[in-house]
Amino acid sequence: MTAETLTRTDGAVGYAGLLDSVRGLLDDLAGARLDEVTALAVGGQVEALRGLLARVQVDEAEQHFGRRPELPHRGQTLVPPYVGENAADDRWTGTVRFGRYHLGRAGAVHGGSLALFFEDVIGQLAISEGRIFGRAAYTHVDFRALTPIDVDLTFHAWFASEEGRKRFLRAEIRDGDTLCAEAEGLVIELRPDQR
Repeated sequence: MTAETLTRTDGAVGYAGLLDSVRGLLDDLAGARLDEVTALAVGGQVEALRGLLARVQVDEAEQHFGRRPELPHRGQTLVPPYVGENAADDRWTGTVRFGRYHLGRAGAVHGGSLALFFEDVIGQLAISEGRIFGRAAYTHVDFRALTPIDVDLTFHAWFASEEGRKRFLRAEIRDGDTLCAEAEGLVIELRPDQR
């Protein structure tokens, strides 16, 4: 991981469970048709939760969200849940499952959610194996077929080439034999004065 990533064990079990609950809440909210009474009741409960969280705010360097490598998805809910199963120095495969929260229309994943997923996977592979942290210069996504929600999909990511500080990577998502989407990304290694 990166020098920015913090390794902690405090609150690991509770925090991981909280993230699962938040993911479930987002999926349930996306699939709900709320009447006025229910919307107000849920809104009130969410505001109460925000009040609890307001008391434990910290600066970016101390937050858990996105900085817990020992937790799934580094302890964040932004990216759809994925699990890397086979990793090598320059390749990574695994599974991803997009939920109702990531729905575009007609049972298909929203294109922006696919782009977010590719950005994350390409970025994580680009800085894996002790490589110096980098920043994305671009991520280009090609949509090849509808990507279904609520299905375990396979992803593959790999290094295409490296030129100095530039790391070119590719990735794809498949539903069985069907190529759903593919991406190309460029990650540029940070100079010492940028780290």
